[in-house]
Amino acid sequence: MKFLDHWMARSRLRAARATLAEHPSAENFAALALEHARIDDYAQAERVCTEGLASLASHPELSRLRARMRVLQKEERARALASELREAPRPGLYRELAEIYLECGRLERAEELAAAWLAAGGAGEAQWIRAEARVARYFADRRREDGRLALELLALCEAALARDERPLRLRLDFVCRVGAWGEARRSVAQLLELHPGDPALEARYRTYTALADGGPTLEAALREVERCGTFPEEHTCAPALPTGPASRPVRSELQQLVAQPSVQVAVFERGATALVQGPCGATAERCARAVREVAQRSRAAARRMGLGSAVEVELEGRSGSLLVLPHDAGVAAVQSSASSLPDGLRPALLALAHAHVEAQGVSSP
Repeated sequence: MKFLDHWMARSRLRAARATLAEHPSAENFAALALEHARIDDYAQAERVCTEGLASLASHPELSRLRARMRVLQKEERARALASELREAPRPGLYRELAEIYLECGRLERAEELAAAWLAAGGAGEAQWIRAEARVARYFADRRREDGRLALELLALCEAALARDERPLRLRLDFVCRVGAWGEARRSVAQLLELHPGDPALEARYRTYTALADGGPTLEAALREVERCGTFPEEHTCAPALPTGPASRPVRSELQQLVAQPSVQVAVFERGATALVQGPCGATAERCARAVREVAQRSRAAARRMGLGSAVEVELEGRSGSLLVLPHDAGVAAVQSSASSLPDGLRPALLALAHAHVEAQGVSSP
C-alpha cells in the first residue's frame, strides 16, 4: 500500500511538472507546490512558490501559499523539537522551539514552554522568553492586565540577566508605544549606563525629557490604550508610509472595489491618512470618521470581552451593509447597498488591509 501511495505521488508530481513546463501560470505553480505539500515536502513547495513569484511578480495567491509553506515547515520542526524535548530536554531545544512559537504567533504556547523551561532550571533565558511572549500578547490585544504582567516579567528578566540589553530595549519599546515618556527617559538612562556617551541614546534622552513634562503616568497610559484600542503613535505620530517601486497604489484598488456591483464606498485608513472612493467632500470625511470610530470601538469591545484582537466587523441595516477589517497595518472598509456583500470582496479587502501604500490622499480630520 505504501508503495502504491508513493508511486501515485510521484506520478502526480511528474504530471504537475509537465503541466507547469507547458503553461507557467500562477495556478500551475501553485498546483505543483501543493503536490509537494501533499507528501510533506514543504521546503520544496516553498521553493516552487519562490520560483513562481520571481517570474510573476508579487502574485497574491502564490505569496499566501509560500507563507503557508513556511508556517508548515516551522510547525513540522516544532513537532520534532517537542518530541526531542520529551526524550532529552536541553536549553538549545527549549530556545529554538520557543522562538518558533513566537514567530508563528503561538504566544500562549511560548509562555507555557518558557514556564516549563524555567521549572527545569532555564533561569534568565526562560524569563526572557516569558517576557517577550507577554509583551507580544499585549501589543496584539492591548489589555491593561497583560501590560502590567509584561512589565513584571521584564523586571524579573532584568534581574536575572544582569547587563543584558534585550529586556532594557524591550521595555523602552513598550513604554514608548504606550506614550509613558517618563518611563522611557528612565529606560534610556539605564541603557546609557551600558553605552555612555552614545549620541543616539543621548538624543532620545533629551527628546523624552521634553515629552515627559505633563505626560501621562505609566498606569494612565495603559488605561488610555485599553480604552481607545490604539497606541498614541498610531494616531499622533504614525510612521511614514513607504514610497517607491514597492508601494501599492491603494487608490486604484479602492476604485476597483467601488466598481463592483452594489459597492457604494471604499475606505482605507492608516495613521492620520484616510483614502475614500465613492463619495466626495464632507460626505467622504464623515465616512472616514465613522469607519475609524467603528474600528476603534470594536477593538476595545473585543478586548473587554476577552475575544482578543478584532479581525472583522460587519454591520447590516435596512439600507445595506458595512464590512470593516481593523488590521494593524491599516483599516479597510466597504459599504454596500445590498444586504450581502459581493463574492470575492472579503479577500480583496483583506489584501488591502495588509497593504503598504503610497503616501497619497488627504489627511483625515
